[in-house]
Amino acid sequence: MYQHPYLASQLAEQRQRELLAQADRYRQSRHLAALAKASRRAERAERRLRRALHKALRLRAGLQR
Repeated sequence: MYQHPYLASQLAEQRQRELLAQADRYRQSRHLAALAKASRRAERAERRLRRALHKALRLRAGLQR
């Protein structure tokens, strides 16, 4: 099938824009997933720290009796 060179270049440019947009959406979704994972890790670390602090305070209170 013959295509005029101008039309072929337009189609190639459009395809390239679509692929770049798709890659950008993929990159953004991976970034959001990484942020969510980091947030969950930070929340877990904070809970562990709180539990350790409460445990230390309970032990300290038990020793003072």
